[in-house]
Amino acid sequence: MKKLALAFAILGAIFVFGSSESVNAQTMTWRGTVDDVVEVEIRGRRADTVTVSGRAYRDGNARFSGRDRRGGRNRDVGRARVNKEDGRGRIRVIQQPSRRNNYTTIIRIEDPKSGADRYRFTVEWD
Repeated sequence: MKKLALAFAILGAIFVFGSSESVNAQTMTWRGTVDDVVEVEIRGRRADTVTVSGRAYRDGNARFSGRDRRGGRNRDVGRARVNKEDGRGRIRVIQQPSRRNNYTTIIRIEDPKSGADRYRFTVEWD
């Protein structure tokens, strides 16, 4: 009986601590139309869409979830990873957040084909 109780306690701890890590991770989902090259500049819970080249559509929409870890003494949100969900071109992180760049992450979307396409991606910080 004690071994069974211990096993449940260990499984419970794994569940609780595993869940708290994913809840504390900040994520952002972005959707918008891209014609050539667009950069999404992210600082805290704000994302600005900048058209580098091509037609500006101004329909970029960012939605944040999770805890913003920029407050307090540990302002560094960690390393950013991007996951493309829709769009025909390339999406990549071109700037990681750091104290030197005021904790700004920059995501570049490159749509090399003629005409515009709809994009959706998620960024997650450690």
